[in-house]
Amino acid sequence: MFNLFRQPYENDTLNDWAKLSVDIAKVAILAVPVMLYGDMSMLGKIGNSILLSAGAYLGLYMGRRFHQQKEENKYGKLG
Repeated sequence: MFNLFRQPYENDTLNDWAKLSVDIAKVAILAVPVMLYGDMSMLGKIGNSILLSAGAYLGLYMGRRFHQQKEENKYGKLG
């Protein structure tokens, strides 16, 4: 129960991680317009936009990988 990082992963744990990753990506996507209309310098806005875009991409990518791992666990291919 307390060993979330020990293999083999349970399908429910992978599903929760996938949902959490996608939710983080959604927050990063929704934060871009708020940050762009803020009172920062142009360089800060561009830098933060790049970081938020990278975070959104990483969140979506990790959510996809967790779903793929869940499917592999379902068919017995661990690793």
